[in-house]
Amino acid sequence: MNEFIFGPGIVLVALFVAAGYTIYTFIKASHLERMAKIEKGIDTNAPSNKNRYLELKLGMLMVGIAFGLLLAYLIEKTLKIDEVVFYPSFMLLFGGISLIASFFWAKRIQKKE
Repeated sequence: MNEFIFGPGIVLVALFVAAGYTIYTFIKASHLERMAKIEKGIDTNAPSNKNRYLELKLGMLMVGIAFGLLLAYLIEKTLKIDEVVFYPSFMLLFGGISLIASFFWAKRIQKKE
């Protein structure tokens, strides 16, 4: 009676089924979008503007996370507090601030163009 019905094998199978279904749905949606573009006469090989400033966003995110880690380390060492909560909270805080800054920076670049 104390046996766990869902062992690691069942969980792994469920994980692979969910991942496979997600990949299948993504490929199917991409195909349907491409077919709709072809029907409307839109060039399917044209680059999209979705990831126009992706490098800027990722770069600023990495800098923000690094700054958050550095600041958390400095606070931990200077205040002699051994708290683990500084690291994830400062990473998320400065990562979010950098993403907001990258949004406004990309908006300003778009206005100039």
